[in-house]
Amino acid sequence: MPNTPESTKPSALSVALIAPDGVHRRSITAALAGSQLTIAREYKTYPPDDLSEIAGLDGCDVVIVDLDHDAEQAVRVIENICSHRVSMTVMAYSSRNDSDLMRRSMQAGAREFLIEPLLPETVGEVFSRTSARNPGTRKAAGKMLVFVPAKGGVGVTTLAGNFALALTKESGARVVVVDMDFQLGEIALGLGLTATFSVVDALMNASRLDRDFLSTLLIRHSSGLAVLASPENYTFFHSPVDEGADKLFRILREEFDYVVVDTGTCHGHIQQTLFEMADKLYLIAEMTFPALRNARRLTSYLSTMDGSRQLEVVLNRFNSRHGEIDENSATKALGRPVNWRVPNGDAVARAAEDSGVPLAMKDSPITRALVQMAKAACGKPLTPSKKAAKGFSFFGSRALSTPVEI
Repeated sequence: MPNTPESTKPSALSVALIAPDGVHRRSITAALAGSQLTIAREYKTYPPDDLSEIAGLDGCDVVIVDLDHDAEQAVRVIENICSHRVSMTVMAYSSRNDSDLMRRSMQAGAREFLIEPLLPETVGEVFSRTSARNPGTRKAAGKMLVFVPAKGGVGVTTLAGNFALALTKESGARVVVVDMDFQLGEIALGLGLTATFSVVDALMNASRLDRDFLSTLLIRHSSGLAVLASPENYTFFHSPVDEGADKLFRILREEFDYVVVDTGTCHGHIQQTLFEMADKLYLIAEMTFPALRNARRLTSYLSTMDGSRQLEVVLNRFNSRHGEIDENSATKALGRPVNWRVPNGDAVARAAEDSGVPLAMKDSPITRALVQMAKAACGKPLTPSKKAAKGFSFFGSRALSTPVEI
């Protein structure tokens, strides 16, 4: 886990509450009581377009706007405040979980979307994200762990998603997994989640992308793993600005200790950015001629850009007793040693996909291989191998030269 220097405890933030509905004002006030978000001003009507008429607004760090009384006017208020008070954090509040209203308020500039019931832990997380915008609270950048497929169908999404889950458990750190397959990504699906927003929303709004905006795009798995998913709907996407990916992953590394990326089908500048920013590149191949050939081509390319120093080759669906290509031939084809072998377990993987319960949530040979990879990634010692009843073999560490029975 990256070293993260401790910062001084942030002081309380003053809040301006704009809520025409008295019940909502009391509800929000009660939820913030005892927290480090302190209501300094209350406004019982939506302000006019001329914000200079609103006394005391400039003295506040945060503005909470109630959407339910008049959604159209409330969204205009959010947009007006955000365009004239760029340093101020605006939060939208609603008593209902309305994804359309959430999207509209986010597009207007709101950095948080508060939904009833406002639990103490939710308020605490909101305060932490808001106060951390202070440059004095920044920590060392997290590590980028990038999964690259040698070809389509080698199982990179399954490995990346379940590796991220295993890393969350093994490291105890903050981990996010990003699905860069813009058309047909499946990271969220494999984790049993459904996303409202996606990585495309981040890239399309690069000019206003910051930690608070990004927080509205993430979904959370029960394990604590954060997910920046691909779009739910099929779309043709081309990043409109080259700096979008650079900015996105810079912010993610500031917010998380580990950023796991499934590169999917992304190419061009975005893929180049991922290669350059990666602390570790996992090249996923399998024991087939096309996959090994493409893996060799990728490793040759990465060696020209000094990317091979952080490269580790992963053979997925590995089973030395089957197939027409043996491991020695695969190593020769790759032109370099294999670092990790993930056992062949198509039936287990399919069952996990169909049930919506990720592989990493259950014990299996595949899970144990990914746990070994996760332990190595976060600096923990690898688990000693054990002999299994059926004699299936795999090994994870590149320090080993022969398969170890488990």
